[in-house]
Amino acid sequence: MLSSEEYQETKRQLRNITSTGKLRQTLRRSLLHKLKEHDYATKFTPFEPLPHTRFFINRITTEPVFDQIIKAATTSNEFTIDTESVNVYKSRNEPALIQVQIILPHDYSIAVLIETHHLPSDDDVTFLLFKKLFQILFSPDKIIYIWGSRRELIPFTQFGLFSEEQVNHIKSINLQNQFKIFWKQQHPHQPSSTTTNNCLCETCLGKNPGNSWSLQDAVAHELKEYLSKQSTLENFNIGLDLNLFDMNEKKKQYREQLVTYALHDCFSMHKILINMKNKNFNFSLEITIKIPYDMMESISSSDDEIMFSQLTPPIERLKNDQILNINQETQLISSPTYQNSNWKISSTNDSKSANQRQIQATPSQPDLAHTQHSQSTHDQELQHKTQQLPAEQRKRIHNRSCTLKQRRRYYQSEIIIKNIDKRFTIREIKDILKYQNVSFYAVNTSISSRTNERTLYIGIRDITKLSLYEHEIKQLFTSSYFRQFQRMKRLISHPHHKFNQNVHQHHHHI
Repeated sequence: MLSSEEYQETKRQLRNITSTGKLRQTLRRSLLHKLKEHDYATKFTPFEPLPHTRFFINRITTEPVFDQIIKAATTSNEFTIDTESVNVYKSRNEPALIQVQIILPHDYSIAVLIETHHLPSDDDVTFLLFKKLFQILFSPDKIIYIWGSRRELIPFTQFGLFSEEQVNHIKSINLQNQFKIFWKQQHPHQPSSTTTNNCLCETCLGKNPGNSWSLQDAVAHELKEYLSKQSTLENFNIGLDLNLFDMNEKKKQYREQLVTYALHDCFSMHKILINMKNKNFNFSLEITIKIPYDMMESISSSDDEIMFSQLTPPIERLKNDQILNINQETQLISSPTYQNSNWKISSTNDSKSANQRQIQATPSQPDLAHTQHSQSTHDQELQHKTQQLPAEQRKRIHNRSCTLKQRRRYYQSEIIIKNIDKRFTIREIKDILKYQNVSFYAVNTSISSRTNERTLYIGIRDITKLSLYEHEIKQLFTSSYFRQFQRMKRLISHPHHKFNQNVHQHHHHI
């Protein structure tokens, strides 16, 4: 909480910001955050969690402790999950901590802090217990509540505790989205009288109806408690378990502060969940419509055919908006090969599997008819649900639908080449394909979070030449060919179009 002098000084700075651009925006956000923390701390009592027991699991955790946690996780059906990351200058945030709350009867819980920077080696017996715990948590009979999308768990797959496929199949509830629906149901707009205005609808609270609720705001308005967010940017990778290192009292107090902050996110979700259940709110499971190639660069179409390029947002902007909440208990996860695809050919630059090839044919007519009927039913249900959403959300869903249709058409017939050299640019790949006379709609690449291998996807125009193209180009994007390609670039000083022609001719003579 700010002193009276600090509060006035912060307000004065906010009024007199003179810097421009991003610096001004950053400074303004920082000052507004300080004032918001002060206002909430002044207005509400500090957040108080319900009874719980906490455990740290890291490289020094013993098997008996794991046994207790796994037993509790096995008997429970509901969990809350949150994560913490560390800011890295001019780079992506570094995943650091996973907080799991195991909800038990009578509002009791067990809280587990998983310190991913302090794990045992993967050949240690306890590492298998880590994986076993996540297998239990992610099993289909469990429900996980998370403030946001379960996709925030994806960066943690690098530690080998669980896979992206497991995350995609979690039976989860996006409590952030559900709370927004809950608040609208509980607090419709009330016309103000001449003397008072007690309306608690989003608009009257000053919230943009198109924006999501922060957990801090939800705690303040629903629980009337102050959830501090002052430790958001701290270093959660330092080792929070006091038994990991020898440390002085000051370091112990700092770690306790971070532990409290991290666990309160889970505990506050639990209290909000209890309130929502007590008011008979009907929760909807999170259903993932996974945009194909969602870890790729923006779609790269051939020069003479660009559809929707000005109408649909790039894939980077879609990644955080790809979740639709639908009141069903099934999950819809689209793979890069659609049900109505004609062909998919997979190739690899790995010598062990260079000759392996998968060809997927068009479904038989009865299967296709059944698929189309099921899809039609799903589309009708989805249309009914989206009609109930705000206009801004409906617009985002429409844009996603356009992008999916575009990708579906571009990659209806595709060649997939695995383990290509990472140094090839999209521009170079397209130039090489053009001078190999490969007629394509679009090309794109992805990098596996597990193997770090780069995969190339080529949407082919002419299905009849699919096998021919695959045979001709599967060795073009290896590291060996990249070195030859670079040598030619250094040797030849012709204009761009002549250079590419010479590279093409060189390839036919090697």
